[in-house]
Amino acid sequence: MSTLSRWSVAAGTGLVLALGCVAPAASAAASPVPRASSAAAPAGAVSAAEPVRAVADVRLPVGWQARRESAAARTGVQSPVSAVVGRAIDPGEHDCSPTALSVYAEGLLAGLDPQELRFVADSGVLDFPTYDALLFGTDGDPAYALTSSSRSELERTFRSAQRFWDVPSADVQLMAMHGSVLRDPARLARLLTVLYGLPAAEAREYSAQVVAAVESVPELAGGENPVFTLNAYAFSAQGATDPLVASLPDKIVFGDGILAFMSSIGLSDVGPRAVLAHEFAHHVQYEDDLFDSPLTGPEATRRTELMADAFATYFATHKRGAALNAKRVVQAQRSFAEVGDCSFTSPGHHGTPNQRERAAQWGADLAASQREQGHVLPSLQVAERFEAALAELVAPDAR
Repeated sequence: MSTLSRWSVAAGTGLVLALGCVAPAASAAASPVPRASSAAAPAGAVSAAEPVRAVADVRLPVGWQARRESAAARTGVQSPVSAVVGRAIDPGEHDCSPTALSVYAEGLLAGLDPQELRFVADSGVLDFPTYDALLFGTDGDPAYALTSSSRSELERTFRSAQRFWDVPSADVQLMAMHGSVLRDPARLARLLTVLYGLPAAEAREYSAQVVAAVESVPELAGGENPVFTLNAYAFSAQGATDPLVASLPDKIVFGDGILAFMSSIGLSDVGPRAVLAHEFAHHVQYEDDLFDSPLTGPEATRRTELMADAFATYFATHKRGAALNAKRVVQAQRSFAEVGDCSFTSPGHHGTPNQRERAAQWGADLAASQREQGHVLPSLQVAERFEAALAELVAPDAR
């Protein structure tokens, strides 16, 4: 399986924001999504056996939950917003202090009734934009172009990171994922066929139902609700044995929702750069073979993510990196802390907000402590120093 990092409102191996990758409860095969209000199908939707009117008309394909689990296992990524939807559906199942990210995601879902929340949780719509960009996106395709408001800044930071780190990175593609796939039945049917293995006719029917359902719920904004793209991730097919995944190029993918979140907490200037620095750090880890360690489960993922936080802030504050000033360093640290999570037993655990902030501070301190400010430490030396500090960074801190 490939290694993929996600800025999940919880993250995989990337400055994946970490909300956690908790899968929604399994649905019975071919069971209907609970009924909600109806609306006419959007223009261009592929016609099903009967006219598709609303969320209530969606019928999950046979064996859908197993197909979703297979897709997540093949790609190594799943929307971190799934955990937020789970809390909304059954708030008694989760006990964790909210972060700015989880509060933001919950706000995006606030207008949905229980039936609509169940559709969001079970239908796969939270993952479709992520998988579409992963499998079919390229940095030269306008459908996956970064938004104009962030493109110049992100591309500039990306090129700076390529020069800064001592690993091959010319093959890494920088692109975006958009919710537009949820308005495009042809693109969605392609994804359902290639990744989920649905027969072509069934894929066309289900894609038509999903597109119409998303259009029927005003709060989902035809796929433009940031909840569908509230993620960013780094991907490498290194070591992949699945032919579909092994054929993909290295990528860093930014969701529109992550940019919207950063703007909502006043980090629209430094936040995207911090996220990109984190995701690029995952590519450094890929090239340096830094994912392997004696740790297993949640502790292994936490180590990887905290290391990426440290690498990212080392680059962000270094004079030959992004060279952010003291005020911006604090903001960058805040952006890392806000994507911490409390999924202590989840394989996708990224570290608590405090641990992520400490890791970011460690990286900034390392850059500031160098006697030769123009010197960049080899990435393996940064990793070695981080390993020595890890135990302190994750030490218990409860009062």
